[in-house]
Amino acid sequence: MVMKHGKAGRERQFGMCLMNSLLFVTLALLSCGTDNEMKPVSGQGLTKAEFLGRMIVQERYWRIEEITRQDEDQIATVNVREKPTLLNSHFLNDVIPFVAVQFGRGYFGKGTVTESQMTGAYGNVPFGEFKCTVMLKSTKESGEWMWDNDRKMMKLPLPESIQSLAAALSGTDWRPDTGYVASEPAPLYRGVEEARRAASAERIRIVAEEKTADGKITYAFIMRAAWITDVEYRDADHKLGVSLY
Repeated sequence: MVMKHGKAGRERQFGMCLMNSLLFVTLALLSCGTDNEMKPVSGQGLTKAEFLGRMIVQERYWRIEEITRQDEDQIATVNVREKPTLLNSHFLNDVIPFVAVQFGRGYFGKGTVTESQMTGAYGNVPFGEFKCTVMLKSTKESGEWMWDNDRKMMKLPLPESIQSLAAALSGTDWRPDTGYVASEPAPLYRGVEEARRAASAERIRIVAEEKTADGKITYAFIMRAAWITDVEYRDADHKLGVSLY
């Protein structure tokens, strides 16, 4: 009888320990959902700080790979290395091949958006290393990017090239001055060595929205990262090197 009571006691003690453990885990999970937690801003689970940390890096330029125009359920795609009917030869030959957009931080930590003219690989080409030249004196600052807390996106003053392309695709007098960096796809790499090891292209989408009498038309500029890996020559006008694109 003593052995029987001892076994029952041990079973009750084990049950109490199990209940206490489950209660601890439940309380720990509930405590993780406090208001002080930084919420994810993209489908890949990145927080705002992580998203911006991957966006604001040196030696990365964003080049236009593709453009889409969405009117309700109708989507038209512009392959920028072909001759689509949506854009004339001026934009295909004199604008798109030279677009290079950068995001950075200026004085007192303010966000900066700059655009330079850059030669080299652009559009949907196989990933690899390509000769490139950045025309330094062409660099213009379009303004200051900010974080839109309501939309959970980076809001930016659009560079002149993207403004003109959106206006051309619209076919009206509309010329957008503001756009957004969509949360998907999120930037992937925090430096050129990460990009080199991954050996895979990296993309973001810059979105501009046109309000019309019938609703909204969305223009999405799929931007692909071009990392400058080596600078072979540099003067006041040019920076020649190799881009990882």
